[in-house]
Amino acid sequence: MYFVAKEKTAPATWSVSAAISAEDFSRQLDETFKKELPKLTLPGFRKGKAPRSMVEKRYGANLFFDEALEALLPAAVTETLEEAGLELLFRPEDLDVQEIGKETGVQFTFTAICKPEVSIEGYKGIEAAVPGEEVTEADIEARIDELRQRNARQVEVTARPAQNGDIAVIDFVGLLDGEAFDGGTAENHELTLGSGQFIPGFEEQIIGRSPGEECFDVHVTFPGDYHAEELAGKPVVFEVTLHELKAEELPELDDDFAQEVGEDYNTVEDLRAGITDELVESKKQAAEEGFDHAVQDKLAELLDGEIPPAMVERRAEQNIEQNCGRFRIAREQYLEIVGEDNIRTQSEAQIRRELALEAVAEQEGFTPTSDEIEAEQQRLAEQYDVTIAQVKYSMPEEEIVKILNREKALEFVKAEAIKKVE
Repeated sequence: MYFVAKEKTAPATWSVSAAISAEDFSRQLDETFKKELPKLTLPGFRKGKAPRSMVEKRYGANLFFDEALEALLPAAVTETLEEAGLELLFRPEDLDVQEIGKETGVQFTFTAICKPEVSIEGYKGIEAAVPGEEVTEADIEARIDELRQRNARQVEVTARPAQNGDIAVIDFVGLLDGEAFDGGTAENHELTLGSGQFIPGFEEQIIGRSPGEECFDVHVTFPGDYHAEELAGKPVVFEVTLHELKAEELPELDDDFAQEVGEDYNTVEDLRAGITDELVESKKQAAEEGFDHAVQDKLAELLDGEIPPAMVERRAEQNIEQNCGRFRIAREQYLEIVGEDNIRTQSEAQIRRELALEAVAEQEGFTPTSDEIEAEQQRLAEQYDVTIAQVKYSMPEEEIVKILNREKALEFVKAEAIKKVE
């Protein structure tokens, strides 16, 4: 087995040529023949007793080439990569056997996608933006308004016509050229006016109508890109009956409301104090997270080196699969919402942040202790409710080391960084 040549074809991507000597291949063929012979039956011979010459004459001299090659390839690829000085990120790709035979041995090629060569400088004392932590009176009022909206109740409106924000309870029948069309009919449908749920122009023609008005016409035109082709771009008439109007009524901001919001609150002053404490903690956490993200983004900008496209593609696929499972959404729908280009851009940004932190850790000589590694394995076991043995099986120790080194690097850079409050 020996390394022949390597050629760089893309960032951190190499086309590697290698060979297995005729001597090594013939030796493996002998071992494979001995192993496989008991499984063979040849007329005139007991099972597993036929001479090799007769077996090869009947089945061909290359009968066990595939099995012998399969046995040799793992070690051959490993030795080739060592000789070539390459460290794989993923399994070898595009493996192609160009020649194989007892006399010639094996010549093969494969694609090696490796960890990119990167470097980083100037990471000490970087400036990073951080959200402000000050809680303003406007923040408190906005939170109170949110609580009142959440606790609003619906009341019937009888003393005025419909207006934006009202909930209209309607019957409607859609007519195209005087004929009712599929999907255009409903009874007692609740429509929030101004929400834009219906065809443009529909809700506006309900505004100003009063509860009890029957069979008034609403004229609209379907958008040209409407999903139902038979309706796209067509003018239609809806016969509408407005049964009822409802509006949301906000609760009064008083001590009773405060007590309804939380058992720890007796007065509006208690509510305001509690909201202030929540916002202080929330803003503090947001500031810390924002600082983390800003520092990592700055490090990613400082990283010097190209990322192999295959690395980005694989991370993008991982992110798609993870998010589809997380949000319980079909792949096609997720891609339509987020966009493939956005996913790739986000995935490359993730990779650059990780590589930047790893580069800092390497330059600073960070190495986790055995106790730190065990503690992280224990944390993961508790987080996913599995045993430490399962964590060790599913996550190699070198991956744990990378995670811990990135954490150490981030804390190191943050301690040196200059906060720029937004």
